[in-house]
Amino acid sequence: MALKLVVLFLCGVCAYVYGQQWTSINSPAYEGKFEDCCILELEDSCDYRVYCFFCEQEPHAVPGQTPTYYEVAENLCNYFHGLAVVGSQQQHNAMVNYINDRWPVRSDLKENCIPNHGFWIGLDDRRVEGDFVWQDHTLKDGYCYENGTDYDCWDPQNPNNNVRKTDDGSGQDCGQLWFRGNRDGPCDDEYCNYRPKGAICEDRVPHGDFDNFHFDESDFPRCPV
Repeated sequence: MALKLVVLFLCGVCAYVYGQQWTSINSPAYEGKFEDCCILELEDSCDYRVYCFFCEQEPHAVPGQTPTYYEVAENLCNYFHGLAVVGSQQQHNAMVNYINDRWPVRSDLKENCIPNHGFWIGLDDRRVEGDFVWQDHTLKDGYCYENGTDYDCWDPQNPNNNVRKTDDGSGQDCGQLWFRGNRDGPCDDEYCNYRPKGAICEDRVPHGDFDNFHFDESDFPRCPV
């Protein structure tokens, strides 16, 4: 696939900059971690979502250093359109099903992609404790986005803002899709800088506008829904 070849060629971590050309991302923590992308046509036919999956980033050389693990993932995904937003059951299914199809054996997922059981997504309560918000993905005219989506993707026991792993009591402020035990990708609150995670980046393509992105719809496998 043309997209995958480009991504693998450019240092293993590359992305499409909106409205520009492909460019190499200076993200050593995710170098060689790219897996693949898949494309989802939204049920309302408003636009497409392209989800790109990265396995777990490299651990910090010094525990607790900054930028945080979550901020590193944000910087990576800013070269797309940001960390993925789980705006509907359809979108949630697309991400979870892709991961389960790619790693059908859970032990393989843990050993070969996310030893720490999760992929960062664009959800956090860093500004106001307990007020989890999706990251701002406001786009130019011609795109559609339901700002402030109310789709509930949470694990039944979360968010719980566990504070046991932080010295300052800041707790768990950053969102992930969680794959641990019998958890099959629900949203979960996680410490932003305690352990490395994979990342799911998303891009958004207006319906029928692939020509402006310098690739064709056939470059992507369809996300399994």
